[in-house]
Amino acid sequence: MAKCAKCMKQPARRECAALGERICPLCCAHLRMLVLECPEHCPYLQDARRTTRERRTGHVLAHLMAQGKGALVDVLVQMSPLLAFLERAIVEVQRQRFRDLTDEEVLAGVENAIRTYETLERGIIYEHRSESPRVDAVTESLAKALERVEKELAERGTRIRTSDALACLRALAESIRALKDEREEQAYLRVAALFQPYPRSESRLIVVPE
Repeated sequence: MAKCAKCMKQPARRECAALGERICPLCCAHLRMLVLECPEHCPYLQDARRTTRERRTGHVLAHLMAQGKGALVDVLVQMSPLLAFLERAIVEVQRQRFRDLTDEEVLAGVENAIRTYETLERGIIYEHRSESPRVDAVTESLAKALERVEKELAERGTRIRTSDALACLRALAESIRALKDEREEQAYLRVAALFQPYPRSESRLIVVPE
């Protein structure tokens, strides 16, 4: 059997629609949607989404309960469109700017965004930043995503409360903590990217509860 077109080591058991070549199952699993622009019709992508969705939910819920943060479960359910939109902003940083972006850098970027909104909630406008341009890129991408949400909601005559944005960012941070793995630098990103199609949809899909 021919060798994988990516690693050139393992048997190429899968036809990769993104490459137009055959690759091994390991490269398929590790590179899909992070490095490979998998088309939506790919059966391996569809299967991975099905199996990962339920497992991801279980991990995050178990983490929240173990940390005594069960109140964030309602945020995950009620504000899932906004959370998905924020995750898209994170994944774009990895895809477009820093391919080797790590979960730790993502978490640091989200934490800075949380600090910024905590400061805003106290009536003070101040952007918390990092010495790392990679961490700042995550924070800035989240800020732009939230600005877009605010603009779209304003056009509908409504708004996103600072407390809602802050709750979403906190839920996002806990999701990252639940999914990141010390043995792998992109464990969370691998899962997040799985559910973000190429190219990015520009649909207006943000719904914030009253």
